[in-house]
Amino acid sequence: MLIIEFMNSQRRLFSQYVVVLSLIIISLGCASIPTDPQKFSSEVKNIQENFTVEGKFKLSYMDSKETGYFALRKEGNTVSLNIGKSYLLPEKVVILDRRETLNINEFIENNNLPYNLPILRVESFLELLLGIESKDLQDEEMGIETTIKGSDDYPSEVTLLYRDLNLLMIVKKIWKN
Repeated sequence: MLIIEFMNSQRRLFSQYVVVLSLIIISLGCASIPTDPQKFSSEVKNIQENFTVEGKFKLSYMDSKETGYFALRKEGNTVSLNIGKSYLLPEKVVILDRRETLNINEFIENNNLPYNLPILRVESFLELLLGIESKDLQDEEMGIETTIKGSDDYPSEVTLLYRDLNLLMIVKKIWKN
């Protein structure tokens, strides 16, 4: 009888330690580690180089707003644009040649707008994200605002304004591939 009671107490003690140990492991595994603010690679000087840009976007039009993230990867003449609304949902992947055009509708989930959105040359879009002035975009009927914070070489925010559409792209990282 004494042996059975001893075994039962050992089992309870062991199960309590397992629960406590599991809670410690889970809490340490889910802890976020603060990182330094994202730094930009100043090595990317023009759109002929291979580079990657990561950031977030906020699209406001009429009475609706859409937010999400984007990752743009340029290798050679191929530009891959991944657009996601949430990290839990699948991304939309758009693969273009840098000499093609990009429709702003790619950022919008619902494409039922009463007017056509501007179509940008992919090269002009890349120049925008790198902070290079584009002659093509100056001729369009769209407004462009860029914000450079601190001593960065690249814009931290790029805003495209067209009628009642406002596309804000917040650039988090730029680096050379």
